[in-house]
Formats: sequence, C-alpha cells, structure tokens
Amino acid sequence: MNKILVLPLMLLSISTFAQLSTQDTLTSRNLEEVTIIGDKGKSLPGAGQYIGVRKLEKLNQPNVNNVLRIIPGVNVRDEEGFGLRPNIGLRGTPVNRSAKITLMEDGILIAPAPYADPSAYYFPTFARMQGIEVLKGSSQIKYGPYTIGGAVNLLSTTIPSTFKGFAQLSYGSFGTNQQRVWVGDSRKNFDYVFEVNRIASNGFKELDNGGNTGFDRRDVMGKLRWHTDENVRIPQSVTLKVLNTTEEGNETYLGLTYEDFKANPIKRYAGTQNDFLDLKHNHLSLNHTIIPSKNLTINTTAYYSYTLRDWDRANTFGGKSINNILADPITNQEGYKIMSGKANGAIEGQASNRTYLSKGLQTNAQYSFTTNEISHKFQVGIRYHTDQADRYATSSTSTMTNGVLIQTGIGFKGNKENQIRNAKSFATFLSYDLSYKGLKVSPGVRYEKVNIDFQNYGTADNARLGTDLKSAKNDLFIVLPGIGINFELNPNMSAFGGVHKGFSPPGMPSITSTTGQAKVETSINYELGYRFNKSGLNAQVVGFLNNYDNILGSDNVSGGGAGTGDLFNAGNAKIQGLEIGIEYDLLHKKNANSDLKLPVSIAYTYTDAKFQETFVNGGGDWGSGTINKNDLIPFITPHLLTTSIGIENKKFNATIIGRYTGETRTKPGQSDAIVPNDNIKYNDVNTITGFLIIDVSANYKFSQNFSAFATINNITNNKSIVANLPQGYRPNMPLSFNIGLKAEF
Repeated sequence: MNKILVLPLMLLSISTFAQLSTQDTLTSRNLEEVTIIGDKGKSLPGAGQYIGVRKLEKLNQPNVNNVLRIIPGVNVRDEEGFGLRPNIGLRGTPVNRSAKITLMEDGILIAPAPYADPSAYYFPTFARMQGIEVLKGSSQIKYGPYTIGGAVNLLSTTIPSTFKGFAQLSYGSFGTNQQRVWVGDSRKNFDYVFEVNRIASNGFKELDNGGNTGFDRRDVMGKLRWHTDENVRIPQSVTLKVLNTTEEGNETYLGLTYEDFKANPIKRYAGTQNDFLDLKHNHLSLNHTIIPSKNLTINTTAYYSYTLRDWDRANTFGGKSINNILADPITNQEGYKIMSGKANGAIEGQASNRTYLSKGLQTNAQYSFTTNEISHKFQVGIRYHTDQADRYATSSTSTMTNGVLIQTGIGFKGNKENQIRNAKSFATFLSYDLSYKGLKVSPGVRYEKVNIDFQNYGTADNARLGTDLKSAKNDLFIVLPGIGINFELNPNMSAFGGVHKGFSPPGMPSITSTTGQAKVETSINYELGYRFNKSGLNAQVVGFLNNYDNILGSDNVSGGGAGTGDLFNAGNAKIQGLEIGIEYDLLHKKNANSDLKLPVSIAYTYTDAKFQETFVNGGGDWGSGTINKNDLIPFITPHLLTTSIGIENKKFNATIIGRYTGETRTKPGQSDAIVPNDNIKYNDVNTITGFLIIDVSANYKFSQNFSAFATINNITNNKSIVANLPQGYRPNMPLSFNIGLKAEF
C-alpha cells in the first residue's frame, strides 16, 4: 500500500488516551471490514467488540441504546425513548449519565466536562455514526480517565478513498424523520468529507391538552486533510475536524405516578408543557501525524469543545415538590391536580443554564520492530486536559389556569445555583506488546494527576463578586498498572486474561463535607476469556471480577437525589459476572455455493454487584439510611439478554431482535423485590420488573447504489416500566415504525 493510503489509517489512531490503537481496534478506512470479536480481533489481550457500518445498516437503529444492547457487558437504562441522553454502564459501573465510563468520538473525550462534571447532558448524535467500539479489560488503561468498566468510542463518517456521496431519508411514527447527506473525496494532497444530518420527532408522549413532546437535532460536520506526496521520505498529514450540533427538545424530567402509568404509560402532565431543553455543541480538533521511519508513528491532537445546555423545567406544584407528589399523590392532592392541569395554582420552575468548556493537547508515539521471531511494539503518550462547568440555575414562576401554563415571573440569574467547577489533568502512559508465535503479552502503566477546583458563589451573588464565595479543592495523583495476555491455542481459538488497576476521579469536591473530600475510587479488575472463530461461528466468553475500594456515589437529581452534586464514598464493593457473545450462520455448511445466510446471535451478561461494607448513606444514588454488607448495588441489572435471527442474501436482509432486561434493583438491599403496584408507594418500590422488547428490521437493495429499509420497534407494544428516574415511572417507546431510502453515489 502506498504511503498516501497509509496516512488515513494512522489518523484513525489519534490519541494515546482516547482513540483505541490500530492494533486494538483494527480500524481502517473501510469500517465495514472491521471486527474485533471475529477473526481480526483474535490477538486482542482483552474483551472488545466492534459494530461497523454493515451491522448498523442491518439494524437501522438511530437509538444508540438499542445498538449497545447487542454487546455483552453493556448495561443501558432508557430515559426519553430516543437514546439522545443514554445512561451507559460497563461491567457494573453506575449507569447514571454514563458518568463512569470513558466516552469518545473519533478518539477524543466527548463528555462536556469529563473531570469537573461527568454527569452532563450531551451525547453525540448516533444517527450520523459509522461504527461504535467498546473496549474492556486491561488494555483500557490507555484511554482514561475512567478505567474500571471500559471505553466507548463512536466513529463518525470517515473521509472516503475516492469521490463518494451518501444520502438518507426516513419517516416514521410520531413524525420521526431523518435527513442525512455527506460527500467526500481524496485528492492528490487534499482530502475532505462534509456532512449534514437532521433527526427530529414530534415525540410519542401525549401531553395533557395537546402539544409537541419531541425534539429537533441538527449536525454539521466537516473533515479536511492535507498530506504529503506518496513518495516522500517522511510522510505527514494534518486533519481538521469541525462539528456543530444543536437541539431543541420539548423534554421533561418528570415521569408518572404508577396509577397514571397504568392508565396511559405515554401520558405527560400538563404542568410540564413549558419544559424545554436548548442544547448547543461545538467541537474543533486538529491532528498532525508524522511517520519519521517505517517503525515510528507520532500522532498529536489539539482539541476544543464548547457545550451549552439550558433546561427549563417545572420543580414544584402548589408549593409541593415533584418527589413529594410522586411519593404520596393522595396527601399532596392539591399539587398533583395542578401538575395534571385539573386545578389552578402556582408552579415554580427552574432554568438550569450550564456552559461547558473542554480542551486539551495529546500526543502518542508508537514504535514497532522485530527481532528474530519476536515482535515488539512500544506506545508512549502524554495528554494535558482542562475542562470547566459554569452552572447558573434561575427560578421562575407560572400559574396553571384551566389547563394552560402561563409564566408570571423570572427570578434573577443564579438564584437557584451559581457555581463554577474547574479541572486540570495531566496523564501519561507507557505500554509494550510482545508477540511470539501465538503468544502476546501486553504490560502497561498509566499515570494521572488531577486538580479539581469548586467555587460556589451562592444564590444571592449573581454578579459573582465573591461576597459569599465558598471554595473547595481536590488534588490527586495515581499510578495504574496493568497486564494482558492472549494465547492462540490454534488459528481458530485463543484464550486471554488480564489484571489492571481501575480508577474513577472523585469529581466535584464538597464545600459542606465535615469528613473530608471524597477519596479516589479504585479497583483491581480481573478478566479471563476464550475466543473461537471457525466455520461461521464467532464466540467469546469472558468472566470478570472487579474489587472496588472507596466506590463513589453521587447526589444528582437524575439519579434520584436532591441535586447537590456531592460525591461520597461507600467503602469496598465487589462486582463480578459473565459475558457471552455468539454469532453463527445456520446455513454455513448447508449452502456453501449460495449467498443465502441465516445468522443468529446471542449476547448475554450476568452481573453480581454487592457492597462489601456496612455504612450510612446520606442520599443520592443509593438512597438514605444504613446500607449493609452484601446489599445489592442498585441499577445494575443482573441478567441481560439479546438474541437475534436473520435471513439475508445479496439484495435483501431481515432481522428480528429480542432484548430482555431482567429485574433491576432500584434500592440497595437483600430483601424480596417490591415492585410497582396499586398498593405500593413510589418511595417504597425497590425493584423494576424485567421486560422484553422485540424489534424487526429489513433492507432491500434495488441496485448497487440505491436501497430501501424499514424498521418496526417494540412489535408487541410492550408497556412495561423501563425506569423510575429521574422522577417518576417512564415508558419504553410504544409500537412504532420507520421507513426510508438510501442512495450512494
């Protein structure tokens, strides 16, 4: 391959800490050829999965939650039904706001403030992605900062090798529609891709007295790449990526009481008719790649992102808080009637305006060579990162009058929340891969130094003059070693294992703590696995064990807390489990000369998560009161199962997928499950019952460049409760369809 073609391959390995290395991810310009669990990933010293463009086309799912569920070890909690704000956990990490995993787009941290405010409300538009990678195990220490559960890397549209364009139009239930167009080319020294994507919906929830409950999200993205001639002695390239995302969403925090859910699970209260989310996200990155010699590649990336999230939502009805109304709608009947639009009264709202800045510089050098029959690869990298969360929350007043919400006043800026959170991080890592015949040994070590600064100006100092300023700091450094081993038993099977030290930064320090700042959450993580790939069968089985020290909880409204944002330690915990992934073509041997396939797949995860110490909890993720040793950790689903069966040939494919989410504990404990019913108050429920969702998708290719697709989600119209957070019971999206056309040119 000439040097020009080599350069784009290198560009996809952008970061030491973020982008998965070329060998780890096996990413190339042709994403559809990438696989980790299959043949090309057989030497990966740890568990990893890749879903590429071909698989995504078969699924036709713009909702990232539905896609992630086909990967073992991934736990997802639904919230608004469209996957715009997913709650993702890996191997037992808390799911709330995906705050405990490393999230990336094209190898760059995507959380608006991953250190200062990791529970922020931004997730890239999955409908414009060409692939998704999930990496678990010892090799994840390269990517940080969250190295306990794993890393998720979203892959945006790549620059094509020749002139190419793509267009997609779709329409479905609830007025849901998508328009996506991109065009790109690679020239002698200049390559590019430009993309426009819009996905919008009227929403599936039914607002009392009518109204839109949907969203409108738009993305504009461009990548420009300059590279040297193919015959130069030292190839180089520079790639600029620019991304702008906007969203206007008629979204609310408020779910339903059990009685209302049972009567109409897609109901939405009249008191939320003015709830509105305004989101803006801008991203800029500049990458330089140089290959000084055939054995050495150096990638350097500077990145910057700005995110604005302003969420206006109702807080109290008739002076009663949402939590109190949900806990006892009978006692708080006046507030409930105002919330439902059945009575007139006062409503207090809150506009939570938050601005996030994230920027950094990272460089990665990779050196490879061979001595006799032994291959060596060294990687070393450095990253300096800063982020900031500027949080203003302002109260407002409205009145409910004959079912219509009328705003009556807006408080002064910051009278509900007025604070700045800053974080700085310096990180470096060194890794070494030794390969000899079928053996690969991969030791490595990561170092992180983090400085977190919290300034609370108080609710009376909107100008931030410092008249009532309260500050707190939390400084830490940590060394994270790890080692992974993969051994090829034969060309078709391999065994792998590893151990590494995991880490989660403690986030915002507390200004009210009397016991000191939250300690660093660490863990010793073990995994042992087996891979098989032969005769149409791909299989991976992994056992894992994570032993936590100082496991961290948080007090956020989205997690059921009061919203102080304080972090707290809960001592030791043990999370262990099993992951099974199987893919097989039932017609592999029977139709050797035919293009007809009958693929089946199974993805199963078992997770056992328990506290290992007795402690008193003050609220937030795990509620209030005494939590005992061996109590189950809430919101970690023990049994997750996704199965599929399909039929396909060169022109047509169809797939039916069943997604089972088992019974999920919502409060710590060892007692019997208390599930929602007519006689159980909201605050007493400790378990959400399991549920099964079945989806069907199909694609038909009219020609090489033109195709049609259709998807039916929740074909049985399952009406189970899928979550009870942030506030109240929440439904799955009901039976819905989506049809569309795709064209390539």
